[in-house]
Amino acid sequence: MTPAAFRQLMRMHPAAVNIIATGHAPQRTGMTVSAFMSLGVEPPTVVCAINRQAFTYAHMRENQVFSVNTLAVEHVELAKLFSGQAQVFGDDRFEDGQWDMFESGSPCLRDAVMSLECRLVRQVQESTHCLMIGEVISGRSKDLAAPLLYRDGLWMTTTYEGFPEIA
Repeated sequence: MTPAAFRQLMRMHPAAVNIIATGHAPQRTGMTVSAFMSLGVEPPTVVCAINRQAFTYAHMRENQVFSVNTLAVEHVELAKLFSGQAQVFGDDRFEDGQWDMFESGSPCLRDAVMSLECRLVRQVQESTHCLMIGEVISGRSKDLAAPLLYRDGLWMTTTYEGFPEIA
């Protein structure tokens, strides 16, 4: 399979949009990612795939802690900002005042669908990316927030209306 064909197929996979963030002000950094998932519950662990050329990658390795902030549908502009589309970088991405701090110092988006505070426990390098495995230290969520999804270049969300009950 060619890289272009694979890329096109993966565009069809809907994924939640997250901001991975690390660092203390004034040296915070973060990036928009969709490659994130839970890994296990004993202990609670997650994994995210980070391009090794990304600015945030080196800071995650250095800080050894990071946060995962799952975006709500109203965070489209924030997703674009942290993806680099606005040409704003580093701590300047956090200027809007929507951010708190976990005890570890990792940035935490106030009104995220959910936010996790993680300690980096392992890294697995593969191809252009590194799987960053984090043990979850703490977390919080916002009830009833509609998650932001990305599929085939479009921003979307879920709806709970019109689906039959599943027994």
